[in-house]
Amino acid sequence: MDDQLTLMRERGERLRQAAQAIGITRAAKAAGVPYTTLRDYMNGGEMKFSSIASLARTCGVSLDWLAYGVGEEPPPPQTQEETPSRGGHQAVIPWLDSREDGLRISKSWLTRTFRQDGTALRLVSVIGDAMLPTLVENDLVILDTANQQIHGSGLFALAVDDSILIRRLERRLDGGLRVIADNDRYPPQDLTQDEASDLKIVGEVLWTGGVPKR
Repeated sequence: MDDQLTLMRERGERLRQAAQAIGITRAAKAAGVPYTTLRDYMNGGEMKFSSIASLARTCGVSLDWLAYGVGEEPPPPQTQEETPSRGGHQAVIPWLDSREDGLRISKSWLTRTFRQDGTALRLVSVIGDAMLPTLVENDLVILDTANQQIHGSGLFALAVDDSILIRRLERRLDGGLRVIADNDRYPPQDLTQDEASDLKIVGEVLWTGGVPKR
């Protein structure tokens, strides 16, 4: 039993590594796996073969490596790429709060990863522990500020007072929203349709990354 639990935990960590390379939310959508299910998988939950095969294809890794750790390990996720300093090959994703600098990346990575020109993308950092274990404090998050509509469920940035909070939003049948923190210490909040209309949604989370956890 201990060996089986160890195998499942190691498989979950490999899945997390592969999903973070393209963005966890994007990986779930592209593979057709509910985000909560993907989160359970990454935390060591039992995986369906059809799901793990789909996730392997989506993340661009071999099924043998994802399931059993056999074969070459994919490169670690990167927050930026080495790019030429001249020739217009670079792009900068600005911070949402308009601070100086931003995330400098190659244009090829931007178009390959997001399938857009990047004009609506903004960078924020995670505050607090409400989204553990999915996100930890100071993780980087790339938002699509052009997408503020909730269809089903997804990960979004919310403007609350003077802070930007990341939460999972689920559309309810009555037109309201359920606001969910992945950390079980924080109970979900249900908003009526009127309350949901007052919610300040900044944009949808497309990509997340951070310092490798040890």
